[in-house]
Amino acid sequence: MEDDYIYPPELLRTIDFEKEHLATYEPSISMLNPEPNLLVRPLQRSDYNKGYMDLLLSALYVRDAGISQQEFEERWDKMKASGGSYYITVIEDTSTKKIIGNAVLHVEYKFLQPSIKRGRLEDIAVLDGYRGRQLGKLLMDVTTILCKKVGCFRVSLHCKDHFVSLYQKFRFYIDQAENIMWLDKNYLQS
Repeated sequence: MEDDYIYPPELLRTIDFEKEHLATYEPSISMLNPEPNLLVRPLQRSDYNKGYMDLLLSALYVRDAGISQQEFEERWDKMKASGGSYYITVIEDTSTKKIIGNAVLHVEYKFLQPSIKRGRLEDIAVLDGYRGRQLGKLLMDVTTILCKKVGCFRVSLHCKDHFVSLYQKFRFYIDQAENIMWLDKNYLQS
């Protein structure tokens, strides 16, 4: 069912991965052929039952219980209804019916010009037993290509120091002129 996807799967089919990818893959893998039994696709509403929260909690090192299925579905519905603000791409191991990889492109619409959109990449994660198989690079390639496809004029991400060299391979750079500031969590939780 097409409505079960967070974004239309046809969008992935418009990607010419061989022409547009930035990473080098040894051995060779691609979006359409990552490995036997692995499928790159948009997030589905039913993915909660395929271990999606387990992936996020373990791969992103969050020390939390996560959210319930009902909360997941309510958030999924809001994200889907946002009309093109969330492009969440996952990798499913079809042999185990588990979600093993994730990347989020969040698109903000701006008032500067009629078509201006800013993208943020977030929650790029691969389940522990699948790491070292180039799947994180694959998700980065697919997501950066999606940035172009949906018309982002600027794209950013936040990362730990040890990931900087990885993201530089995808043409990200550190902007020394900008400071990132965070609102105190204690204020938000009071």
